[in-house]
Amino acid sequence: MNRSLSPQDVRRVHQNLKTVFFENENFTRVHSIIEENIADALTAREAGELTETRGVAVLGCSGAGKTASVLHSLSELGFERTKVGDRDRPYLLVRLSANASLKAVSADCLAEIGWRARMQDSARSIWQEVTHYMRELNTFILVLDEIQHVRTTGANDRAALRDFLKSLVQPSQNMVVPIVIGMEEFREVLVSDEQLRRRYDQVHVRALSPVEDLKETVQTLDRYASKAGLSLDSSVMSRDFAERLLHASNFAFGEMCSICVAGIRRTLLGGSATIKLSHFQEAYNRRADCVPALNPFIAADFQNIKPTDQTIDPNKRAV
Repeated sequence: MNRSLSPQDVRRVHQNLKTVFFENENFTRVHSIIEENIADALTAREAGELTETRGVAVLGCSGAGKTASVLHSLSELGFERTKVGDRDRPYLLVRLSANASLKAVSADCLAEIGWRARMQDSARSIWQEVTHYMRELNTFILVLDEIQHVRTTGANDRAALRDFLKSLVQPSQNMVVPIVIGMEEFREVLVSDEQLRRRYDQVHVRALSPVEDLKETVQTLDRYASKAGLSLDSSVMSRDFAERLLHASNFAFGEMCSICVAGIRRTLLGGSATIKLSHFQEAYNRRADCVPALNPFIAADFQNIKPTDQTIDPNKRAV
């Protein structure tokens, strides 16, 4: 492999590396449940049967790769991303605002379709508009991201939203498969209602463990390195490095993969055939713009560095 890669070549390799993220157990579980529920709903629809659908709740820590896993799964099943103005929109991805009242959720859905809700309209009338447009757009799947915001609403709003989520899986001529994505704390809402809990299959994208996942961490980096045609230096094959990488990613698999790719990018741009600790030191410094004492790939006491530590390195110069 030619080590004198142009920036464009590096970007091309960087793009190809993104597929490695989906070669893991978490994605397999997300894909399996989504595939099964969509297949059952499609079979029922094609047979003209009026039946309940099953929703999917994908829950996990920030940076775990939940949304990316859901979207990639839908892509593999033949459902591609669309935009406002497209004639057919098989699925809608709606990122909920922090004010997750039923009216706000309905307005967020309408905005994703391309229309702004009127302040004087009720939640019911806004949702009726949403369902009308979903029929027009042949929308079959509704993905609600940041569903944990439901938990922060008042008791009345939570009750209304629980009923709304249950209504999505009720027998209907216009069947829609709901997929909700959010932090683990949404489970508190999910299990607070027996009907809601039974009607949504849960996939928990677990956080990485500093005890159980050290070997998997190095193996993941090795998969990325092989894809890029690179080898691993001994400095990134140790237990110490694995612990540093896990800490830097806040024990989230998706973020860990992102850091691996960033380290490989620095390796390629530097013209090296071997990934070293120094490449991760540089990659993290470019991301966080921090002093060495707050760089988990440099600091001796990296375990004490918190994600909120943000002291900037005054001597750093952009490259």
